[in-house]
Amino acid sequence: MIIDKFTGDKLTPNQMAKELLVDKMEQVLEFWEESSMVEVSEMTDKERFAISEQLRKRFAGVRNYLGHKYTYTGETDWDKNVF
Repeated sequence: MIIDKFTGDKLTPNQMAKELLVDKMEQVLEFWEESSMVEVSEMTDKERFAISEQLRKRFAGVRNYLGHKYTYTGETDWDKNVF
């Protein structure tokens, strides 16, 4: 039996997979600038903002595709209209 440690709810394998994907995507939203993929210090503010905006849009799209009821409420507290 799969039990969510935070809510105590029972989860199906499908629900658990969705939770794991959303959790990892949330980490990327928060910490993408720490990626070793590119040199963030060489980017303009406009480029960094554009990447963050695209990540939010992609996150919302994947979340909707998964049918996951979720609203991001992290430290950055993005524009609520995106979600």
